Amino acid sequence: MTSFIRLIRFKNLLIITLTQVVIKFSLISPYLSNSALSNIDFCIYLFALIAIVAGGYIINDIYDIEIDKINKPEARIIEKKISKKFAFKAYYMLNLIGITSGFYAAYQVNKLWLGIIFIYFTISLWQYSKQHKISFIIGNLQVAFLTALSILNLVLLDIEEFSTLLMNLGWMIYSCLGQDTWGNFIREEYIEPISSPIILYIIIFYAGFSFITTLIREIIKDLEDAEGDTKIGANTLAIKFGMQRTKQIIILLNILPILGIAYFQYFQYSVLSSTFSIELSYWGVNYISAAYTVLLQVLLITLILKVSSSHTKADFHAASTLSKTIMIMGILSIPLFTYLHLY
Repeated sequence: MTSFIRLIRFKNLLIITLTQVVIKFSLISPYLSNSALSNIDFCIYLFALIAIVAGGYIINDIYDIEIDKINKPEARIIEKKISKKFAFKAYYMLNLIGITSGFYAAYQVNKLWLGIIFIYFTISLWQYSKQHKISFIIGNLQVAFLTALSILNLVLLDIEEFSTLLMNLGWMIYSCLGQDTWGNFIREEYIEPISSPIILYIIIFYAGFSFITTLIREIIKDLEDAEGDTKIGANTLAIKFGMQRTKQIIILLNILPILGIAYFQYFQYSVLSSTFSIELSYWGVNYISAAYTVLLQVLLITLILKVSSSHTKADFHAASTLSKTIMIMGILSIPLFTYLHLY
């Protein structure tokens, strides 16, 4: 049982569960009275997602049997603790359960077509494990996209007027290209109670944050596994560009969330330093939230410094762990900001 728990990356599944629960109960449920998923249906949806991701970890280890003999021989599970035959059976069973549960959750909210997304998750994770993992950048982008999609999928299922909100978002972005509409939009819409569009925009921001931080971590892991990947003829970013250029790419990618947080900090500063004739409550705008965003930036800058000074497998493993910590800290800002806003 312990070996199987390690095989399905139980800790990573807990992070996925935490992300989904936080978004559901710290953003959607407190602010939207017309969310589509009941608590029971949400649990079924979450079970579907976790089952498919767990299956993805299993098939990844099945295809990585030979490379894991080089990269992590001491941590290898398949053919050492668990037979390959049993692993395949568990993979098929988890995907069957996940897809079935996903379609059921989609049916419960009258969006049966969204069940296709769970099939897409299954196929994509299989493709990643079989061929994209050792290809140039495609595998990294695929994992990052699936991470972001797992967040947006909850929005698709749970927010009933999603299509209208998405069109509004597109119009807002289009407007911002020609004039400074964003600041005005925030000041008009970003008041208590938070409106449905703002919930969508916040979730999209966190999906983008998850995409970038996951991409960064995947590239760091390529540096960590470069020795084994080279021996099997992989063409990852780390192998094609080498250590130094790959580290430069990671640093450039880290600048994106730093700038994104800085933009939000500008909004925090403009509100906290202004005097309004009436008292307005803004989500994520108070001194504790401001300090938390500074902490996130410090962690991102620390990651840049860590990657810059890394040379060994152990160094890159530590950087990968730090990047995961940043992801968790980013997600935990949601319940903190909501609690400070409501209470």
